[in-house]
Amino acid sequence: MVAAGRKPKRYVLLLSEDELTDADRKGLATALEAKYGRVKVIPVEGNPRAVIVKTTNTAAPLLREAGAEPAGGGPPLRTVLTSGSIGKLKSRASGGV
Repeated sequence: MVAAGRKPKRYVLLLSEDELTDADRKGLATALEAKYGRVKVIPVEGNPRAVIVKTTNTAAPLLREAGAEPAGGGPPLRTVLTSGSIGKLKSRASGGV
């Protein structure tokens, strides 16, 4: 159950064809926040081409549809998976599941 005033969180795994730099991730976070509100871009240890975006249930489907668009001036990204569990996405990005 979610506390009053808090929105349920969702995680979206995005992959790039190229490695993402810190500047790419920062630009991505800025671009996504402008479109979808508060988000957090989380790098995936062991996979420099992957990021996990923490967002809300409302924004996750929109982000999933728009995942292939270049965001923040960095390399194009594609959506791989959406989940309520960050562990599931980390495993997927690292070659598991």
